[in-house]
Amino acid sequence: MYREQTFNNQIPIFVDNDPSMGYETNNWTYIFRLPLILGLAFWVALKKMILGSKLKINTFWFDGVSPACRAVKENATSWRALDIIYNYRPGGDRSLSGRVTDFWNKLGNIMALRNRLKLVKKALKHIIEDLLEKESEIRLVSIASGSAQGVIEIMSEFKEKGTFIKAIFLDLDLTAIEHSRKLAQEAGVINQIKFLNENVRKLEEAVSGFNPNIVEVVGFLEYRPKERAIKLFQRIHRLLVPEGILITSSISPNLESPFSHCVGDWPMFYRNLDKFIEIITKGGFSPPNVKVFYEPLKFQKIAICRKFIQ
Repeated sequence: MYREQTFNNQIPIFVDNDPSMGYETNNWTYIFRLPLILGLAFWVALKKMILGSKLKINTFWFDGVSPACRAVKENATSWRALDIIYNYRPGGDRSLSGRVTDFWNKLGNIMALRNRLKLVKKALKHIIEDLLEKESEIRLVSIASGSAQGVIEIMSEFKEKGTFIKAIFLDLDLTAIEHSRKLAQEAGVINQIKFLNENVRKLEEAVSGFNPNIVEVVGFLEYRPKERAIKLFQRIHRLLVPEGILITSSISPNLESPFSHCVGDWPMFYRNLDKFIEIITKGGFSPPNVKVFYEPLKFQKIAICRKFIQ
């Protein structure tokens, strides 16, 4: 990991290139793949202008020939799409379908999502270890938890060391709750988690009396406009105990965004560093208590924000 810059001389910005993490990166062939990515995005956008925005198959070379790509497109923005991406293993199918699936799983945005999962798990581990030096109990809330794969895996690691993290998973999608319950059962941490099938509007009611010292909101800011994101962070700031931690994420503008939007049917709010930090600071977290980390491709970034009370 190296420190790339400092935002306004107050917020340190890091890029995590730790080789032990097994992060995915682009190789030299990306320069030849990018024109194809952008060309297909242009072609699908043109088709949608003529035929309408909802096509059964956007292009044969993505969701036409590949069932996995079709499943990602049909479940875009949901936990199901992320579950496919997180757990995809290349090279198992040498048919045309398998080769096409492998090709698209080397998209920068796709690799960056898997990198984000690793980066969040690493950050959570360090946060918990630091808190345990002063706290006797870790209480974590995951908002829009989805499958909560990364959180569950970290909880399982700490359980093996004798630390039982208490958690609340909040998600409006009942299928996400059911899937995370299954993962928690398999990981042996289900008795440490309260699963709530609720809207984020009921956040305060849902976590009343829990007093979290960690709130995790990863993969949710990408779907909330600026003012709603700021209000959410203000609410989280009030819920956290003094010196509690918010860990959150944002996707950066990138050359592949037309493909994600048009071919993958996956619209998002792409925010540069300035806009990301604006939401964080207006949400109540002061610059000296914020750190930002990029995964190696710099498509995805996370922020670790400490609630500081003077």
